[in-house]
Amino acid sequence: MKKNLWSRLLLVLGLVLLLSTFVTFLFGNTQFVLAKALLGLAGIAAGFGLSESGGARRFFTGRAAQFGLFTALSALAVIALLATANWVAWHRPHEWDFTRNKLFTLSDDTVRTVKGLREDAFALAFYRQDEPEYPAAQDLLRRYADLSPRFRYKLVDPYRSPELVKQYGITDSSPRIVVTVQGGKGDARVRQPTEQDLTNALVKLTHGGDKKLYFVQGHGEPDPRDEGQKGYGVATRSLEAEGLQVAPLVLLERPEVPADAAAVIVAGAKKPLLAPEVKALEDYAARGGHLGVFLEPGVDFGLGKLLASFGVEADEDIVLDPSPVAQLFGGTALTPMVQPTRRHAITREISQTALAFPTTRSLVALTSGKTVPVPLALSGRESWGETDLKGLFTTGAEQDEGEKRGPLPVAMAASRPPDAEQGRRSAEARLVVAGDSDFFSNQYQQLLGNLDFFLNAASWLAERDDRITVRPKARDATRLFLTEAQVTGLKFLTIDVLPVCLLGLGLAVWMVRRGR
Repeated sequence: MKKNLWSRLLLVLGLVLLLSTFVTFLFGNTQFVLAKALLGLAGIAAGFGLSESGGARRFFTGRAAQFGLFTALSALAVIALLATANWVAWHRPHEWDFTRNKLFTLSDDTVRTVKGLREDAFALAFYRQDEPEYPAAQDLLRRYADLSPRFRYKLVDPYRSPELVKQYGITDSSPRIVVTVQGGKGDARVRQPTEQDLTNALVKLTHGGDKKLYFVQGHGEPDPRDEGQKGYGVATRSLEAEGLQVAPLVLLERPEVPADAAAVIVAGAKKPLLAPEVKALEDYAARGGHLGVFLEPGVDFGLGKLLASFGVEADEDIVLDPSPVAQLFGGTALTPMVQPTRRHAITREISQTALAFPTTRSLVALTSGKTVPVPLALSGRESWGETDLKGLFTTGAEQDEGEKRGPLPVAMAASRPPDAEQGRRSAEARLVVAGDSDFFSNQYQQLLGNLDFFLNAASWLAERDDRITVRPKARDATRLFLTEAQVTGLKFLTIDVLPVCLLGLGLAVWMVRRGR
């Protein structure tokens, strides 16, 4: 009886191994096919050798054969189902991203940019297959190409294509992805295979560099290219990545706004502008110019009359918010969390993302003005406008009678028709004003929606409404890079060995229990 049981076990395991060679071959593990086939045949032969006279015939004609036939038909049905699912997946591919940070989901900005391509874009990625960045670059470029037939790409092995390496000047330390657009001038280089960098390259190529933003200098303002904590280096690089040119403007040398200015930014001045400088900005606004004014508490920019012409007044206070939520980043009531509104295009898409405004003053909409400004961001309900700026750091701050209670507007946008026809620059004059100028500095730009808010404001001022969006963020992921041999071994273990072992073990247990 025991000998007969071993005979049946060997026959069943041999058949399982022999039939599973098809699965091994299907998944490309051809080096294991012959070994499994020989083991399966050996098991069948050993089973026949140990069986008693007529045992093999009964094995294939008895109840065991019926169960075996049912199992085989079930297996064939599963294989047919998997083949059908594979065919559907091949012809109608769809992906589900279950990662916490949606690492494999392209942002709305990327989708809109790629699907909106009017000319063919082509990307050359110079990576060897054994480089860690190769899988990331291949996957990213493939997902872009899936969005639009106008985006194509090619992965180039630098060792096999030295002529292309020389043509594009590729080195180990240089950007490795080169993006070009049909009919465009030059190319854009991408240093890392990330969505943020690749989308910025497409935006830069498709929007050109004809729009120029000037940062007023000469009054203690941070340098737009300064990489220190107080500087605007990150914001400037982000503007240039979107095809905007950035340049300093010293009105003390020549009190006139250049003709190619798409917008003028006055941010973080420590001293008031002089009368000729103010007049130059007022003349610029009167002819349909676009201004971004980013104030600081306790500092007089000398632009009160200019702001009033747009219906805005900066209050002489500092916004304090004692709520714990508002102090998450600054640690004090001086860094309130403010919420963007949905009342303007600048903040409509980022209205669900708070902003961190360190040391901001509040703004007032003038009811007597012809222009009605739109609030862009409001402080919390527990905030107030502290007017005792001198005693704030000595005696502390408590809300007094007459001080404004929150929510308070800390950023506004306004537009009005030009006052002068001669030398008219645009159809309407535009203004964005905020009570703080530090929120887009290098120290704070990465917090919440700060950088998006500034870039959206700059895009609106430069009449680039299509770039008012939520930009893709740099999302870090933990990646495991495997060699080709490791991938093959992993496939063989999970798709072949483990299922076969489980099937064989189950049949063996069933036969042992049946034989008792």
